[in-house]
Amino acid sequence: MRQKYRLPEHFILAVGTIEPRKNLVRLLEAYRSLLDRGSTAGLVIAGRKGWRYEGFFERITALRLAERVTLLGPFPDAELPALYSAADVLAFPSLYEGFGLPVLEAMACGTPVVASNTSALPEAAGDAGILVAPHDVAALAGALERVLADPVLAAELRGRGLAQAARFTWRRAAEATLDLYRTVIR
Repeated sequence: MRQKYRLPEHFILAVGTIEPRKNLVRLLEAYRSLLDRGSTAGLVIAGRKGWRYEGFFERITALRLAERVTLLGPFPDAELPALYSAADVLAFPSLYEGFGLPVLEAMACGTPVVASNTSALPEAAGDAGILVAPHDVAALAGALERVLADPVLAAELRGRGLAQAARFTWRRAAEATLDLYRTVIR
């Protein structure tokens, strides 16, 4: 995976469409802050261009990150588990999400997660991820730095993440949906 996609040895991963609601511009700002404080981790983004993506690319240029950010574009679903597993941490700073499946996918692969404390993300992450306010660039940078610099914390998040991801299965989702339908019909 690292050779095929020329991935850095250590990196922060973001997965999702490049569009304003994914809050990737603030992730770029947090990443710039990490680099300015001496971090050597890369930033890898897997996702296609969505609506209003231009500001994201303008910000990469303005922050002088073109050489440091790896843009994978649309990424094959079959290879996502290996990508998550190669990452040091998943950054998921979305402003709003319907659910936040990448949070659970990363946790199921043993990857620590830093995510927004908004919409459905606290439910998806539970106590297994570090949650930050999506508009707080300093908090995002600080949380990412903690995971990257503290192997004990990273290991703790990995363990809690595996347990959290195991709570969410398609079978449980189907059973909960069926129970809801039964309640409504009654």
